[in-house]
Amino acid sequence: MGLGGAALAGLILGADDADAGLFGYSSQPVAGIPQSWVRLKGDNVNRYANYIKSLHLRNITPRMVLAPHFKTRGRIVNSLPPRSMWKKMGPTLKVVDRMSREMGLPVKSILSAYRSPHYNWAVRGKSRSLHKANQAVDVVFQGATPHYVASVARYLRKKRKFSGGVGRYRSFVHVDTRGYDVDW
Repeated sequence: MGLGGAALAGLILGADDADAGLFGYSSQPVAGIPQSWVRLKGDNVNRYANYIKSLHLRNITPRMVLAPHFKTRGRIVNSLPPRSMWKKMGPTLKVVDRMSREMGLPVKSILSAYRSPHYNWAVRGKSRSLHKANQAVDVVFQGATPHYVASVARYLRKKRKFSGGVGRYRSFVHVDTRGYDVDW
């Protein structure tokens, strides 16, 4: 396809769809991703799921990552991250996957990943939240207390496996890959 064809496809599909379709990930269905999600938000659901799949994570499925993008708070519905932010989630997911291996425990759920600005406001997220940059997850592990999970994240950080934030909450742990260390 020539440059003119790519430009025409961009006009027809919209910039995000053209970028994801022509220069990114397949829109082929991914096991575990409900067709209702694709009907609701389009082929980028499968494209983003295929990106997650390409990370070869052992303990995190594309469905776990995408599920929070279908949450609502009142009338405000979360969205998928913009295509330009997809790769920012990879390092964070790899840290969480490594934590699962270190603990020998499965990920129970990812409560929050990307949050659109409106959705972040609706859930009373911080204005500078790294969820809005697609670099953070709030995670729960099967059979582990948040205290233990946070200690494992901090241990991996100390071993220089990542640089970022670790936040311990009553029922989950926040992990991000902001590039410098911070705890709360």
